[in-house]
Amino acid sequence: MFLEDVSSNSSQAAHPIKLSETTVADILRGVHTKEKSGLLLLLGKALKTTNLNDIRTFSEDDIAFLTPHIATALARATPNQRVGFHIYSTPQLSQAPTANQNRETTSGHLFADGLSLHFTLTHYRYYPGKKPTASQKEPRPLPDTDGLRDREVTFLPEAALRPDAYDRSSWIGKSEDRSLAIDYQLLARVLATPPPSPPVAQPAPTVAAPIPQQPPSIPVQAAPSERNEADLQAFKEELKALQKKVDEQSAELQRLKSPPPKKK
Repeated sequence: MFLEDVSSNSSQAAHPIKLSETTVADILRGVHTKEKSGLLLLLGKALKTTNLNDIRTFSEDDIAFLTPHIATALARATPNQRVGFHIYSTPQLSQAPTANQNRETTSGHLFADGLSLHFTLTHYRYYPGKKPTASQKEPRPLPDTDGLRDREVTFLPEAALRPDAYDRSSWIGKSEDRSLAIDYQLLARVLATPPPSPPVAQPAPTVAAPIPQQPPSIPVQAAPSERNEADLQAFKEELKALQKKVDEQSAELQRLKSPPPKKK
């Protein structure tokens, strides 16, 4: 970690500045270095299958190491200084004497400007003589002097990125395509926002089954046998009354035919 003077008559950095280690760690964790893979990369973007979580520039160990030093350096830097860093790693464990020669270097620098932290990556896992990746099919690959020839620097979440509207060529050198301007306050808000909950499936509206209409009730008529029995009973009563009337008339007629008794 080091402070580097920048000769610029047009602008100055917002230093010294006190940023929390959480903010610095979130910025380092968001930096990604993607390998340019031509058509496959374009297809991955189209299909949303590029897994950026696997190509973070800094591991958690790197972030734990760099964070406190960067926060301290930003708090000590002057307006004409930027913070630089180098971090080294070994591709694989080796006891060979040439292990130090194959030590990979990741380096860059950063400075604050307003509410933005400008980050530039200058080397990525680079060591002299590093062979090109197997995906390169050039007969004579161009020299890769910083490990970034076939890579691009991106940031997640993209919502925290802002366009660099200032002329910062003296601050970022010739690495415009490897530089990021990150709004650290917006980044904190984006990370604090809970992810949207999955939509709750609304129950399908139920359509009530139509109630079948009852046919109009029809008065139940007496069965023919019951009706005949009632008529027969009424006929018997009527016949009985008629018979009684006939008997009375016969008695009256008999009385009239009988001679009156003689007087003595």
